[in-house]
Amino acid sequence: MQDGYYLSTYLHIGTLDYLYETCIRHDPNMALFHKMGSRIKLVRYWELERFTGMKQHRQSFFNRDHAVNVINELLRPLGLTMDDMEEIWGTPGLSTCEDYHSLSDYPGLAYHSISHLFSAVMSDSRLFYGENIIGLAVDGIPDDVIDREVGKKSFFAGCVVRRGELELFPVESPGPLWDWASSRFKLREGTLMALASACESEAPDQNLHLPPITDGSFNIWEQEYLRPLLESVHTLMEQESEGNSAALDPRFTRQENEISMVMKQVQAESISIMEKNVEAVLGRYGLSPGDTYLALAGGYALNCPTNSHLMDKYGFKGFIAPPCVNDSGLSLGMGLYAFYRKMSPQRFRFQLGHAYHGSSGKTLEEVLGAGTFEGCIGKVSPIRYRRAVEDLIRSPLIWYDGAAEIGPRALGHRSLLGDPRRQKTKDILNDIKSREWWRPVAPIILEEQTQRWFGQDQASPYMLHTYTVQDGMRELVPAALHLDGTARVQTVSGRGPAKRLYKLLRQFQETTGVPMLCNTSLNDKGEPIIQDVEEALHFALVKGIPVAYIDGLRVELLNHDRYKSRWGNRPYTRSISFELFNLRERQEITRLHNPCGIPDDVLKFYKERIERSGITRYDISNPADARRLTREVNYIRQSRGTRNRLKYNNSD
Repeated sequence: MQDGYYLSTYLHIGTLDYLYETCIRHDPNMALFHKMGSRIKLVRYWELERFTGMKQHRQSFFNRDHAVNVINELLRPLGLTMDDMEEIWGTPGLSTCEDYHSLSDYPGLAYHSISHLFSAVMSDSRLFYGENIIGLAVDGIPDDVIDREVGKKSFFAGCVVRRGELELFPVESPGPLWDWASSRFKLREGTLMALASACESEAPDQNLHLPPITDGSFNIWEQEYLRPLLESVHTLMEQESEGNSAALDPRFTRQENEISMVMKQVQAESISIMEKNVEAVLGRYGLSPGDTYLALAGGYALNCPTNSHLMDKYGFKGFIAPPCVNDSGLSLGMGLYAFYRKMSPQRFRFQLGHAYHGSSGKTLEEVLGAGTFEGCIGKVSPIRYRRAVEDLIRSPLIWYDGAAEIGPRALGHRSLLGDPRRQKTKDILNDIKSREWWRPVAPIILEEQTQRWFGQDQASPYMLHTYTVQDGMRELVPAALHLDGTARVQTVSGRGPAKRLYKLLRQFQETTGVPMLCNTSLNDKGEPIIQDVEEALHFALVKGIPVAYIDGLRVELLNHDRYKSRWGNRPYTRSISFELFNLRERQEITRLHNPCGIPDDVLKFYKERIERSGITRYDISNPADARRLTREVNYIRQSRGTRNRLKYNNSD
């Protein structure tokens, strides 16, 4: 391989998919690498949702030109274009070669899962080549854009690495269970996880004991295993409504109690699946957990209680995962697998190191110079940490610092921070973000204080572990804990790019005796995390936040009401728009690409569910095929066996 820049892309191009907003790939992202000899460096990482404002950004690019224009706009601050890349990987229509993926190397395993695996096991090459690692990619339904035969494969991959020697194999995943629950209850997985632990309703004593979840046939088992769980919960709820409410938590609604009961069982079954994975690998390969690292990736790796449970139960030597463990990390894994494959047998050096590989955006000076916030900005002064602590004690504040963190969780560079010593702080933060009262906010703590406050030596820099606060400490930090006394902890050390945050924590400890702060992501409900300074200032003004710290500068905000009267609650317009056409143009283009006038809902269903399942393919420009397709979709919708017929469904 030549030295130079390499671009790994997890994107999708499709004209009809753009027009009908079918979900082919969600959470699209790009990773820019630089190769110099055997050393690989991650230069920049982009998650498209941060730039378009569309949560999980599910819309495809209209055509190649559209994709190229957006990519070049993202590359522009680095003085680069796509023409400067040695190779581009990951997206049909953009890829410049076909020797980067795993299709021929591991024909029985989903490329999607192998990419997840490499985002974790190769995130520090020193560990990959020098230690023992068990890797598990535990996600929901895999992507098929490159891997067109994925419906015939094992969806989920695991691996054992012994000092650079790699062996891959199929594993089970709890991910489809959470996909099912999210679809059933119309809530995101993180909300379901929080509700399961926050609400103290008593779940019915019913173990699911699901068959192995290794591929898309999981949908077939919904009727036999999951429906009885829903029915037993419903029966219990009916009994409680007749006068005996001992099993319900009165703080929560009836629906929240019901969801919590179901999710307690789902969580228990999920942990059982993960234990089965771990014990099978330990037994098969004769590994000792004390000499082995556990590496996790895939959306289920965001389940902090499970991560901590596995570490505590088995006593692994250490934990490996990137901050972008879900699909937002796929371009990282795709790129690392490509280097591993194409540079073999040479060993390469790579270390992710930290979470702060996103874009920095404009400077505060540039933003204020544009005049958008004229009359709303008071004094701007260099940070003084004692003053910052005083600000925190008075009110939550915005903390915006340099390059954005990557992944779905705010890790101190795009954060709302607050004083954890008052329960009111959590209420204020949830009100700012328009969230339910019971939603937890996470503590961000000095790494060296984690043992004293949570009894844990394991660092958690990417907020991927749940710890229980020590006895006698709970009443000191009520706002930073879940209702059950646990917390999704982020640890911060004095090393790396989060130095200002570390100094703030040290000063807060010196002033109050508490080495932690409340930390939640800088975004409103339904929005991605804020990317740029303009968005942060707008958020502060709309939400009534008096002070923001921007790249080491203290910014006072003024005239919030006047600003809000102009903007209302509208989010600030992000830097990239996906609206290419006005309504009339869009209608004309749609007619051109759907000449038979297939109903929109039918065509969307076909693109998301039938075409990708490999069951049947239609020529939508052919009138006879268009009629057959409409009949087929209507039949599937009316059939009670819809999920059974569609073994592979990537729309969730």
